[in-house]
Amino acid sequence: MDAPAAAAPAPLPPPARPSTPSYSVERIFRDFTYRRVALIRALTTDEKAFSRKCNAATETLYLYGNSDGSWELRPPKLLMPPGQPDPRMLGVKLVRGNMKHSEWLGLVAVHCDAWLIRISFFLGANLGAQERQRLSTMINSLQTVREAFVASDTYHHICRLEKTNVEIDDEDEGCGTEPTICANCGSRYRRKGFWICCDECDRWFHGKCVKVTAAQAEHIKHYECPDCFSDKKGHDYDEDPYVV
Repeated sequence: MDAPAAAAPAPLPPPARPSTPSYSVERIFRDFTYRRVALIRALTTDEKAFSRKCNAATETLYLYGNSDGSWELRPPKLLMPPGQPDPRMLGVKLVRGNMKHSEWLGLVAVHCDAWLIRISFFLGANLGAQERQRLSTMINSLQTVREAFVASDTYHHICRLEKTNVEIDDEDEGCGTEPTICANCGSRYRRKGFWICCDECDRWFHGKCVKVTAAQAEHIKHYECPDCFSDKKGHDYDEDPYVV
């Protein structure tokens, strides 16, 4: 009598798939909030330090908003794990090109928002539909990084400097098809002279004609020429017209 055939070995269980740890809505939102505050600080309060580090770098850097409320710039990691990495490891890539400083910072802010959303929903992969909706509502209750940046004094100051220190290629042609004329003395634009534009009437002036220096202009958020300032009702003629 033949011996019974050996039973086929049981199939091996499939390899365990890595799973995303479970996080509560409150914990994810807290992580989002701290990282958001850090990124806003980098682009506003700490903008000069942030830009200085970017300008001094010899390689592409990535901006990170950390969960402790700090920000940092780091080069890309040399060894990335296979597959889709944790978005917290990626950061925000900083590539400027030929954009104006204000436009570049605004674009960085947009990518910061996208990075924050990606992290939050990566951490919330195990949330149910109602919890995801609640998380979205909590996130939407806050300004985006870009909205906070555009509303900041830093953004308006940078835009003001870009407008004031604009360089015109042709000394005689000025802006557009018409020569730029000083509204005070009538002289044409000269490249090396300091000029300032009134935010009320959009007329340009020699700095010396309105007694404003380049150093003073850096601290003026909204400049009004003497004529526009004098036209205001209840004008105090003892006030300094360019300090606004």
